Amino acid sequence: MDRKAVALLESMVGNHGFIDGNKRTAWLVVEILIERSGYFPNIPDDEPIDDIVVGVADGSISFEDLSVWFKERVKTVE
Repeated sequence: MDRKAVALLESMVGNHGFIDGNKRTAWLVVEILIERSGYFPNIPDDEPIDDIVVGVADGSISFEDLSVWFKERVKTVE
C-alpha cells in the first residue's frame, strides 16, 4: 500500500492537473486510496502533512523515504 500511495501522490503533485490546488487534491486522493484499500492513515493531528507534500513537489523527499514514511503510518483496519 505504501508504494501505491507514494506513486499516486508523486504523480498527482508532479503533473499539475489543475490550475490551483494540486497538492491539496493529491493528498485527499491518497487518503481516499488508503481508506478504500482497507487501511487507515494513523497520522497524528500535529503531523506536518503540508511539509511532506511540499517535499514531494520540490523533490526533497525521495520515493523510498516517502514509502518508509507511509509504511510507518498506514495501518490495516481490524
